[in-house]
Amino acid sequence: MQRLNKKVSLIMIVIGVSICILQVGYLKAANVDELVQQVNQDNTVTRLHAIKALGEAKDARAVDPLIAVLKDEKCGLTAANALAKIGQPAVTPLSAALKDSSPVARRNAAIALGKIKDSSAVKPLITALHDENPIVRRNAAKALGEIQDNRAVEPLTAALNDDSPVVRRNAALALKSMGSSETVVVDILHE
Repeated sequence: MQRLNKKVSLIMIVIGVSICILQVGYLKAANVDELVQQVNQDNTVTRLHAIKALGEAKDARAVDPLIAVLKDEKCGLTAANALAKIGQPAVTPLSAALKDSSPVARRNAAIALGKIKDSSAVKPLITALHDENPIVRRNAAKALGEIQDNRAVEPLTAALNDDSPVVRRNAALALKSMGSSETVVVDILHE
């Protein structure tokens, strides 16, 4: 009888824990869905809090709604940081965002890709080194320096001749972080 009571007790504990885990999973799913809805609110503070919370949740379901926010002047950088926290599931959509019509979205996408440090973003970031917007080019150079992939050395070296001093400086910093000690890199850093 005592063995039966122990088995029943153990089964009850397992069932209780299972129910709790299912409820927590449901609450988490509901919470992410609620946060995604808050991202579309008019109140900027509400939106920023929701975006940050989605980054902390690291749920891949938040990627597309956050990608849509990248072009927002007020919330785009926060969305980029949230996407960086989500990580690898955001790389392909972020790489596509480097071609967005909005320079703000392209700038923020480059920032997030640099923080994620996934080598599959190297080619799109190299392409972004030729963007019409110098801030996008700067962020692409910085991101390539954060990723530390040798495929970027030649394009970053070419970016040392960019018209924009901020692009040249970030290309030089990227090359320096990758181990380049060439005189031209040092000269640009001392401009």
